[in-house]
Amino acid sequence: MRGAGANGHCSDASHWPGVPHPTPLPGGEGELEGNVVSEPTKERPSLGARVRSALRVLAAWFWSNAVVGLVGVWLVGQVFRDGNVATDLCFLVPTVFIAAGLFAVAGLARLCGCRRIAWASALLALLPTIGLLAVENRWIRPRVKANAGESLRLVNWNLWAGGAGWTNILGKLKAQNADIYVLSEVYQPADGAFLAEGLGADYSLFSISQFAVISRGRVRIERPVDRITNRAYLVRWQSRAGSLLLFLVDMPTRPIYGRNPLLDVIRHHIGAFRPDITVGDFNLSRRTRALSELPQGYSHAYYRAGAGWSYTWPAWFPLWDIDQCVVGPKIRPLRYSLHSTRLSDHRMQVLDFTVAPSK
Repeated sequence: MRGAGANGHCSDASHWPGVPHPTPLPGGEGELEGNVVSEPTKERPSLGARVRSALRVLAAWFWSNAVVGLVGVWLVGQVFRDGNVATDLCFLVPTVFIAAGLFAVAGLARLCGCRRIAWASALLALLPTIGLLAVENRWIRPRVKANAGESLRLVNWNLWAGGAGWTNILGKLKAQNADIYVLSEVYQPADGAFLAEGLGADYSLFSISQFAVISRGRVRIERPVDRITNRAYLVRWQSRAGSLLLFLVDMPTRPIYGRNPLLDVIRHHIGAFRPDITVGDFNLSRRTRALSELPQGYSHAYYRAGAGWSYTWPAWFPLWDIDQCVVGPKIRPLRYSLHSTRLSDHRMQVLDFTVAPSK
C-alpha cells in the first residue's frame, strides 16, 4: 500500500477512511497548528493614512471648539454690541478673523476627507463674510456734489508717542499739506513745537493734555469735558472758511471697565454743543450703539465720502475701526481716506471738506 510503514499501516492519517482532516480557517487568514490557531498578520497603517487620521481629529476639534465657540461669541457681540461689558468684549472679536478661521477649517476638513464639516464651515463662513463686505466696509465711494467754497484738509493721527521718530513723522505730515493737524499721544510740548516749526511759519500750535493741534489759523480752548478728564476737549478753530468748533476725543483703551458711560457723555456733548467735526481715537467701532445713533444732522465721514478697508488699528494689519471722524450739518465732505504707515500703530485719517455758507 502506498505510504505504508513498516507495520503495514498508512502513515498519512488524512487518507484514512472516516477520519476527519483539519481544514483552514474561513477566509484563509490562519491555519491549525496542532491545537493552536495562528493569528492573522495585521499591516501597520501607512504614514499617509496616519496623517489623514490626525487631520480628521484636528478638524473635528476645531469645529467643536474654535468654530462653534468663537462664532457664538461673535454672534452675541454682533446682536447685542456694546449693551454691557460682557457683550462689548464679544463685539471686539474681529469679523475678518471669524471669516478667515471658518474658511481655514473648511479647507482643513476638505483636505482630510471630512466633507460634512467642510461644507458646514464654508456655509457658516458666508455670514461673517457678508458682514465684512457689505456691512462693515463700503467699496464704492459715494458721489459728492461739487460744493461752493474753499476746500480744507484735516488730518487726525495717533502718533504712538513718537515711537517711530519725530523726524520721520514730520516728513509724513508735511506730505499731507493739511490746514489743521489733530495729533494725539504727543505728551511733551517740545515734541509738538518741533512738528509745528517743521511744518512752516504759517502754522500755529495749540497743546492741551496729550493733544497737539497744529493749524493755519488760531485754535483756542472752548471748554473741557469735565466727565472725561484729559480725554475730550471742545476747541474753536479760526479757519480760512470761518470759525469751526472741533471736538477732540482720545478714549481709554480698557474695555473691561466699560466705556458706555463715556460714550454717552460724548454723544450728549455732540447734541448739546453741536461741534462741526468730532474726531479722534475712540477705541470703539462706529457701529457701537452710541456712535451708530448720532444726533440729527451728524454722520460718519467714512459713510459720506469714504471707501475701502475701514479698519484703523493696528496699522500693519487693521482689524478694528477705532479712529472716527464725525461731521456736522455745516461740513460738506469731499473725500475721506485712511493711510497706513510704519510710523504708528494707528492709520492716519484725512478729511477734505468744504463749509456750507451761513444762512
